[in-house]
Amino acid sequence: MQAEVLSQQGHRAQPVTGPPRGFTIAILLAAVAASSGITVIYTVLVTLYKAFPASDAVSWTVTAYWLGSAVFAAVSGRLGDLLGYRRILLLVMSVATAGAVVAACATGVGMLVAGCAVQSIAAGITPLSIGLVRENLPPARLPAAVGLISAAGMVSAGLIYICAGVVVDHYSWQGGFWFKVALCVVAVVAVRLWAPPSPQRPGVGIDYLRGLAFAPALCAILFAVQQIRTWGLHDQRLWSLIVGGLVVLGLWARHQLKAHHPLINVRLLKTREVVLANACMAFLAAGAMQLGQVFSLLAQQPAGTHAGFGLSATAAGLLMFSINIVALVASPWSGRVATRYRARRAALIGMVILALAWASLIVLHRSLLLFVPGAVLCSFGLAFASTALYNQIVETTPAHQTGEATGMLYVFFSCFFAVGAQAVFALLRGSAAGHDGASFPADSGYVSVFLYIACSSLAGLLLVSMLPRRRTY
Repeated sequence: MQAEVLSQQGHRAQPVTGPPRGFTIAILLAAVAASSGITVIYTVLVTLYKAFPASDAVSWTVTAYWLGSAVFAAVSGRLGDLLGYRRILLLVMSVATAGAVVAACATGVGMLVAGCAVQSIAAGITPLSIGLVRENLPPARLPAAVGLISAAGMVSAGLIYICAGVVVDHYSWQGGFWFKVALCVVAVVAVRLWAPPSPQRPGVGIDYLRGLAFAPALCAILFAVQQIRTWGLHDQRLWSLIVGGLVVLGLWARHQLKAHHPLINVRLLKTREVVLANACMAFLAAGAMQLGQVFSLLAQQPAGTHAGFGLSATAAGLLMFSINIVALVASPWSGRVATRYRARRAALIGMVILALAWASLIVLHRSLLLFVPGAVLCSFGLAFASTALYNQIVETTPAHQTGEATGMLYVFFSCFFAVGAQAVFALLRGSAAGHDGASFPADSGYVSVFLYIACSSLAGLLLVSMLPRRRTY
């Protein structure tokens, strides 16, 4: 852990100070803070609908978070490359803490949504953490460290779901956000104590104003996707936002390609390995990443619909935690495979597992006893594949662009996660089963979703197979 590595400017990073385990603890706590972002919001969402029954804007707590995360992940990663990962990581977690405080103190939906939007800056924690470990660890240990970050995110999400639920049940919905404040404060203290400062970087002149033009364009497109259910595919507002956003993105990309010091280095997307990794992440986000939404609904749907298991919210939370905990094995294992055989092979293994696991659920989902091992296999494959994709980006980009490249990967994740959520909702809505006056997805709807995700995993597998076998960096 005391190893020193050369930064892109030729300066040596300062060695990790304090106890050798301190740096690892700090990075893991940062991963916990990152996973608490959307998890806490999901946990308190049902309670928020009850607390603000007259408002239709409660769902914007989730929408605002995803819109902001798509922007902040790329910007935070790039600023980390330019100004130092530790410095920007501390800033990002501090701002996320402030956002959680605003949400906890909210007296109305508007203030609540604003607090959730500010919290979305936590999306930058993962790319900054990966940049920090790459800066301070030898290359041989890097894939395993990335796997540890991924595992910590998935497992802590399950724990946070349960803990935040207990806080909300015994206190109030505000307690969920105060719980997140506590997690972020602990992470900030740990990073400040045990993460070494980044080496000095020479100043560069960047046109921040035009460099940030992608943000409103991306938000316009994602907002349009989120509004498909409300507006419908024939609404002119929908296509105006999408077309307008794409035009602005095109103009922004043209400017960034010509800029000597771009805010976001679009040239990275000219690299075959980076393009394929991002495209594979897009299929993963639109498909297998929908695991939480699909499994939670299937677990709690009344058994009388002949398409659900009728579990309580608490039991469903425990089930989801049990499913996610396999990431403790899958992510580090994926890192070890990447260390020995390169990330390409780890990604191939993960995508094969995903395709087979989701296809098996077409039959296994009718029995809880059979569904659980199938779902565990889905979670295992997801952790294995997602860790491998982050390691693939690390392998194929220079060290001084780690934050930017992994941040861009998260942007693809955020965008296509929103698209995938709409696709899953449309497939589930295509068939309905009534129960006690309420409408739930029919069994055929779940079969369609499992088939759709299996096919998206196969598409990702095809893209991974096109990756070159050699390591670029």
